[in-house]
Amino acid sequence: MNAGPRMMRAEWALVVWLFLLAFVPVMLTANDYGPTYDEPHYVSAGVRYAEWWVEALRSPREALTRDAIAETWALNHEHPPLQKMKSGFSQRWLGAMLPGLMAARLPSAAWLALTVCAVYLFSRRVWGRRGALFGALALTWMPRVFAHAHFAALDAPIMAWFFITAVLMAEAMRRRSWGWAALAGAAFGIALLAKVNAFFLPVLLIPWALIWHRREWPKLVLALAVIGPAVFFAFWPWLWIAPVAHLREYLEFHLRHAAYNVWYLGRLYQHAPWHYPFVMTAVTTPALVMALAVGGMARCWPRRAWHSDRALLLFGLAIALLPSALPGSPKYNGERLFLPAFPFLAALVGGGFAWLQLRVMRLLRAEGLLSGLACAVLGLALLVPSRSVLQGTHPYQLAYYNALVGGTRGATERGFETIYWGQVYQEAPSFLNSVAEPNPRVLVIPRGVIYLLEFQQQAGALRPDVQFTGDEREAGAVDYVMFQAMQSDHTNLCWQLVQNEEPAWALRLSDGAALLLAYDREAVASALVDRLAR
Repeated sequence: MNAGPRMMRAEWALVVWLFLLAFVPVMLTANDYGPTYDEPHYVSAGVRYAEWWVEALRSPREALTRDAIAETWALNHEHPPLQKMKSGFSQRWLGAMLPGLMAARLPSAAWLALTVCAVYLFSRRVWGRRGALFGALALTWMPRVFAHAHFAALDAPIMAWFFITAVLMAEAMRRRSWGWAALAGAAFGIALLAKVNAFFLPVLLIPWALIWHRREWPKLVLALAVIGPAVFFAFWPWLWIAPVAHLREYLEFHLRHAAYNVWYLGRLYQHAPWHYPFVMTAVTTPALVMALAVGGMARCWPRRAWHSDRALLLFGLAIALLPSALPGSPKYNGERLFLPAFPFLAALVGGGFAWLQLRVMRLLRAEGLLSGLACAVLGLALLVPSRSVLQGTHPYQLAYYNALVGGTRGATERGFETIYWGQVYQEAPSFLNSVAEPNPRVLVIPRGVIYLLEFQQQAGALRPDVQFTGDEREAGAVDYVMFQAMQSDHTNLCWQLVQNEEPAWALRLSDGAALLLAYDREAVASALVDRLAR
């Protein structure tokens, strides 16, 4: 198997630069993004977890009792603790220095940066340095991936550790190394601590190893059956007090996870069709980047090109997407539930670029320095659109759709869900603080997001006299109705307002797509009359 070009000292400096290029912009913009539905729960749990670990080191006799463990670790035990613990320690150590949510969100920025470096280090052996660098930059500037790196949630860490586990296992097999297998096992344990998606790693790695690395099978067993589960158990104290019962409870929660609605292709689904993850991947990745990914996939198919590393990229992409294609699997929130697919996609993008730049260099007969300059120009030309949409949709890249569906506005018109996860409510004070009415009463749909607005009142960002209700029966008596453009949450009243009335205020992207809407009393009265007439 190709060992790839030798790592030079300057290339390690390039890896450090890639880490900083991903990490620093995310950290500098961390507070540009409003809190999402899940973050308050994870952040508060993380603080408790970090306090428990400190107490366990100081006074283990008290902290390690069954009651003490249960009191702390039963909090948000539906999800494993990696991100929450890291956010908790980050707040503990850096909270006084970093304003707002920066400390809590720092780990997610680090996960993206680590993944970008992993894409480069693995891809250089598969495609060479130029393809590897392009793939790493493509991941850095994928709009929706960039957005997820800002949130103290579970999706950025599983994206990172799913991919890192796979590439460490590939390295262990290539080197025939027990040490690298142990590292892969530790990474698998961290992935299990990140999110339930990690249970699909054996589905990826076992068939792959049986086909290409049958003689190294014992190393896979060490990693997946011994070290990974041991790390998982060691760093989740909630499992300590009832290992079998609590593991069963955790798995049953996800096997029976509520199927939230999703708006897809102009219809409301509880379980979207099988093609949902594939279509959403295609329309939420910049079009030029997606075209290069298809080129990278094509490079993997010929029999002469079908080897272990390229197969891992194809298998990894497929296994990350397929669970969300199963008939009864949850399908909602766009790309969020299959975010681990994107590092594999980015590595394949590098393959497409490596092929393209080689053809261009041959056409230009460029060699040496000229070849490098021409390749840089080509790479920038292909990546500038991604960078531009990243800036143009900031900080609402979760609403990004590519040119294949006409951008966000075109996607909305074609029946895709515009936005999700509630971060747009950070803009509510810019409207509500300016209204003339004293003690304005606001109907918020759905009622479950009211706490995001109350959180802003408590922080002093939203005037204290604003009153909220989630009871739609009060629609005729409120001053305003507010909701985000998450069509799966729209009630009949929301649809009447969107289709027939002009909002008193709206948060919009540059292409005119509305993300958060507020309608005044007159518009609501008109919509209620129309609804009764129908």
